[in-house]
Amino acid sequence: MENIYLKFYEEDKDLIHKDEFGEIDLAQYPFLTFEDPFYKLRKNIYIGKLDRKSTFGFLRQKESDIYIDGPELMDAMDNDIVLVEVPNFEARIVAILKRALEHIVVTVKTTKKGKLRLYTDVDLGRRIEVEHLEHVVSGHVLLLNVEHISKNTIFCSLNKIIGHVNDPDIETLKIVSNFMWPSVFSDELIDSISTIKIDMDFEKKTRETVDELIVTIDGKDAKDLDDAISLKMVDGNYHLGVHIADVSYYVEEDTLLDKEAYKRATSAYLADRVIPMLPHKLSNDWCSLNPNELKLTLSCFMVLNSEAKVIDYEIKKTIIKSNMRLTYDAVNQLFKQNETIGDKQIDDMLFRMLELSQKLAKLRRQRGEIEFKSSELGFKVNEQGKVLDVYERKTDQAEALIESLMLIANETVASHMYHASIPSIYRTHAKPDADKLRKAVDLISLLGVTKDVKHVDNPKVLQKIVDKTIGSPYEYIVHMTLLRAMQKAKYNHHQDIHYGLGAQFYAHFTSPIRRYPDLILHRLIHKFVLNETNDFKKDYEYYESNMHEIAEHTSLQERTAVQMEREVAKLKSCEYMQDKLFMKFKGTITQLMKSGMFVKLDNGIEGFLALRSLRDYYSFDESQMLYVTAYGKKLRLGDRIDVVVTDVNIVERHIDFGLYEENKKWKKRS
Repeated sequence: MENIYLKFYEEDKDLIHKDEFGEIDLAQYPFLTFEDPFYKLRKNIYIGKLDRKSTFGFLRQKESDIYIDGPELMDAMDNDIVLVEVPNFEARIVAILKRALEHIVVTVKTTKKGKLRLYTDVDLGRRIEVEHLEHVVSGHVLLLNVEHISKNTIFCSLNKIIGHVNDPDIETLKIVSNFMWPSVFSDELIDSISTIKIDMDFEKKTRETVDELIVTIDGKDAKDLDDAISLKMVDGNYHLGVHIADVSYYVEEDTLLDKEAYKRATSAYLADRVIPMLPHKLSNDWCSLNPNELKLTLSCFMVLNSEAKVIDYEIKKTIIKSNMRLTYDAVNQLFKQNETIGDKQIDDMLFRMLELSQKLAKLRRQRGEIEFKSSELGFKVNEQGKVLDVYERKTDQAEALIESLMLIANETVASHMYHASIPSIYRTHAKPDADKLRKAVDLISLLGVTKDVKHVDNPKVLQKIVDKTIGSPYEYIVHMTLLRAMQKAKYNHHQDIHYGLGAQFYAHFTSPIRRYPDLILHRLIHKFVLNETNDFKKDYEYYESNMHEIAEHTSLQERTAVQMEREVAKLKSCEYMQDKLFMKFKGTITQLMKSGMFVKLDNGIEGFLALRSLRDYYSFDESQMLYVTAYGKKLRLGDRIDVVVTDVNIVERHIDFGLYEENKKWKKRS
């Protein structure tokens, strides 16, 4: 039953054509009706996620959430996908379609009577029962599989022992386990790597050896160097080479290595570690384009005219040797302080690359790219994972240079795949919902940044709004507000636009060490562009039929990795702030709600300041997005305020602030 109803939720549709289902016995699906040729949910039947509180809940809906009283909740839990009937005025859950709770992380503790009990960080309102815990001791942290949920009990089986409460990185491991993210490679897989043979002599006969000045530019701590660049000027044209590690040479289809890479689909970059898609032997050694080593690559050679428009290109199988491993810091020093890299030829090439990258960026803006400024936290941690410092990551000219050169390579390859009519995997980004975008722009207008904005669906209009706020207190608020109104980019087996980049054709080609879609694209290039297929028809049909599933899975894994990265960042932010209780910080109000405001500190960490904690009584004027007292004192979005840290909750990964007041004594919460 669940799959039929779930399709309406997963596809966000009110009607589904009968061709998608075939013939359905409506007696088995009492909440469906059929109006040829469509199936639809019966009148007064709604589907969605449950926002469960202790004695009531809400069914989350686009327009207005539906209130459900406690007795009508069945045994549904928070975030379960449910069917709700609203016959008259009172809503009731009639079916639980999918449980949100599939795994639980628990800590084993000994009771006063000497018995072992299982505790969760958050109260689930039910007891947990698990069989076969013979090898478990007090202090162990476990990952459990949820087998069945009843009104009072969650029945589980043991998945694995994550670690011990005394392990220094146990909190990070709990998050990783909760997301069911594989963090180690099996012995069998590691052993299988030894069977991979690299016949460099043979490859030299079948590949073009690139005899050019080549460099890599990455962060100083990066180990997986999957892209290198070269540039020379010929008759006033830019001859650009973007050389990407040929990971598909090492990761053959359907091997253990390939299956594990597909399962992960991406490397996860956490605050205190990297969980790679591929074992380090490949990611940091064989595939990494380390300097002064011969490496197998796929190269996209482009000829761009003086206006930075691509007038010719070739995609080739190559061998390269990087001349130098550069860092963003060093290249930025060259551009800003004219501090040489140590090689005049490389210095000159980098300045040419900067010139080209800026021309490319200008072209993207002219066609409608929206350049949002990202706000990511960086963490300096020691070997035990303890956070020593927190800072906001900044992008500068060197980072923008690499981004521009990678983007043009990605676009060129995507365009080639499309016009050659061969299977491919694209990176697409749909136009934003007009209503969401209008609400976002209306909110921004309250800041005084812009007024009477028309044509909000025009990306050039949005870029002007973004440009106006750069360097202002409103920069982060405006960028985040617009970003939240955007659709999520995803992988797609069909070509479509990339709205954010203003690109007609776009794919991920440049990072196969850390992204499975790039690896798949490399395989497709080998088979259909370089004509290495032994059976064109068979391979064509295989990829045409499987590419949708690959795109869906890799998109899901990417979203999961992003969520996991955010949770670990919140954890590490809390760990960093927990010894700073009642210390004073400068921050900016970034979001207002009835209950309080979010404040972003200058180091990038965000916390919540509850309205009830303020000495004065403030009312919330939602139409103007401000708080105001009876005598006219106001707090607005973008205001700079002094706060103190009043509480840090590691378990819930939450930081509370209070408004700093002279001579006020803060008491520690019990």
